[in-house]
Amino acid sequence: MGLGEKMKRTLFYLAFVCLVACGQADGNKWAPDVTHLEVQNLFKGETEPTAKDALWTAQGIFKVGVIDDGTSRNGYAEYVCSVLYDYGFSGKRIWVQIIDIVQLSDSGKWVKLGEARCD
Repeated sequence: MGLGEKMKRTLFYLAFVCLVACGQADGNKWAPDVTHLEVQNLFKGETEPTAKDALWTAQGIFKVGVIDDGTSRNGYAEYVCSVLYDYGFSGKRIWVQIIDIVQLSDSGKWVKLGEARCD
């Protein structure tokens, strides 16, 4: 991993750390359990190359950061739902949001590229 890639990863991480801090500021005291963290780590890892970062912002909201390629990411959000089902989240009413990670890290704006409601 070159220096440029390390810098990008650091910026992505800092953007999501901001999300956690913002969520905590509004009184959100929920903390992810082991299964939530397993899914989060899966989408942060190399197994899911489309995802650049991922974070649970609430018990029923999972955000995955990707690079915007100009296409709708609703299909990718549905795919994330299928992975959540594999981890036992079927019937848990999870809202998956696919976020433009570059916009988030550059400007702090949460630009939604796609979403799905997993029931």
